[in-house]
Amino acid sequence: MSVSSGSLINQGPDLDMAAGIILTFALLLGSSHAYSTFRDQIPNGHNVPHPCKANTMWSGVGHLNRLGGGERNVFGLDFKANGFRWNEEICRADSDGDGWINGYELGDPDCKWSPGQTPSRSDNITHPGICDPYKSPKCVEKNSFVDCDVEKSFCPTIDKPGVLHLNMTFPETQIPSEENTYYCMTFDLPSDQDYHILANEPIVDNMEVFHHAIVFACEEANPIELSQPTPCSAEIKASCTSVVGLWAVIYPGVCFGEDAGFRFGKSGFKRVRLEVHYHNALKRPGMTDGSGIRLYYQPVTPEVQDMLTFLVGEQLIEIPPGRQRFEVNSVCKGSCSRDTVTRPAKIFAGLNLMQSLGSVITVQLFRNGQKLVNITYDNSFNPNYPKIFPHTPSLDLLPGDEIKTTCVYNSFRSNRSVFFGKDTSGELCYGLLFVYPKDAFSRPNCLTFDALDICDLTDGNPLQTPKGECNWGAFTYFDDNYQPPWTDMIQTNCQMDGQCRPECKWAVEKLMKDPCMHKVASSVINWRLADSDKGRSALARMNGCRGAIYHSDGDSKGGQASCGWEECSMYCGSGSGSGGPYDGAPKMAAGWIIVLTPVLILLNLST
Repeated sequence: MSVSSGSLINQGPDLDMAAGIILTFALLLGSSHAYSTFRDQIPNGHNVPHPCKANTMWSGVGHLNRLGGGERNVFGLDFKANGFRWNEEICRADSDGDGWINGYELGDPDCKWSPGQTPSRSDNITHPGICDPYKSPKCVEKNSFVDCDVEKSFCPTIDKPGVLHLNMTFPETQIPSEENTYYCMTFDLPSDQDYHILANEPIVDNMEVFHHAIVFACEEANPIELSQPTPCSAEIKASCTSVVGLWAVIYPGVCFGEDAGFRFGKSGFKRVRLEVHYHNALKRPGMTDGSGIRLYYQPVTPEVQDMLTFLVGEQLIEIPPGRQRFEVNSVCKGSCSRDTVTRPAKIFAGLNLMQSLGSVITVQLFRNGQKLVNITYDNSFNPNYPKIFPHTPSLDLLPGDEIKTTCVYNSFRSNRSVFFGKDTSGELCYGLLFVYPKDAFSRPNCLTFDALDICDLTDGNPLQTPKGECNWGAFTYFDDNYQPPWTDMIQTNCQMDGQCRPECKWAVEKLMKDPCMHKVASSVINWRLADSDKGRSALARMNGCRGAIYHSDGDSKGGQASCGWEECSMYCGSGSGSGGPYDGAPKMAAGWIIVLTPVLILLNLST
């Protein structure tokens, strides 16, 4: 697929973008697609040639852009004014003013064709929106939108000798009559030697439904195998997690340039998962597609370094309902960065990841307390149109640098709290950074978990609270032969029948004095407990005494019991049914357990 050059994507403030950027992402499709349903409504709608480029079709017949979308040409305006119907009126019109009626140009000179029929002529078709002859004096001005220059490759690197390619496409697949569907399929890669992925571009079968695609490396010892397109489940997604290729409708392809690529083969990953998002906007039944991705690769050479997708952002998210603006922040601290980035590295590009409530997201790079640059900045985030923010030259990333991720959500129309989750009912706050060299990184992420970061989790660093030091690891550790001592007290005194007996109230009040039950640590503790059957059981037993804790350290002030403890604030809801320190615990436990296991696999964490 070749494309014409276009303007760079708006990068927002502070992004230093070079004119000769390696990642060339032209805005090809605008806000709509060259829907085949529209082309089906005119004779030879799929067979209209480019006026000056051999073997090139003008797919968006009614648009100035030959691929469709954006501003309409004169024929497109007339067709729209006619209700998108082919009849005598539109057929007899001469939209482009070249002396030939639209019907003659499209192979229906007698204006007798109707959708589903075979046109009387299918050769010598011309464009009803482009004046002919296109170079004649009367047509030059009218055809100013027509580009007759020889188009350049979106990635010069792939035109060099020795570059190979691999087509990964779905077999012709029935698309559900739902607006959004995600299908996955795995493909095995060559493994006779080591290779670098240099670029990728789409192989488009049905542009009406093929919305975007992501290629994930399967780096586990025994990755899942999917020989046919399969609905993407959490289990399937957890098996292959590192992004090594992607495409969306606004990009011609992704080019990683000449300096770095993703290593696969003999000493790298040998299988990838292709995830395709189908957007059936009209929910039409009977739609099929066989689209996919073409990977460009070459044998490993010393001058091309190994690339890594590096994840930053927040793992613990709770967005309350009815908020026009709710902000979540995550900072990869210098202390953790120094342990994670072991020597100077480069940031090649960034990609933002949120879901439907996301509105603004920024990933910023700091050094010595001073902001250097926005790695990404998207003030109109749209999960259906992910933007890549490239940097040429690549940004320097040094040990000790801080990376701050800020996510802003709009939950005004939501009637429930939304938690972290990779499915559409949850939310994300991630920045995905393309970095190199891979061996400069000791781990593939620098994520935060509320008050903890990935280094804290890996090293078991305690949490400091106003009540003292919380050894969260020991407080929440369970296995087949061990459980924390405090759980014996809870299991002995508290039942799971929802009743708050005096002995349970005493046990919960005593436990609340522990530093790990202070609100600074509460979200982490709740998250960890929700990851085991015994931990969830303990949460449920404590929840039986909701509303039974009084306003200070166990001292009743009289009156109705309420959730007045500062330490309880993380767990307390508002409105009817609230009033206890663990009022929210079952809700959080139910929400977290669904997504926690694949997330931990993604992060290669030990629980």
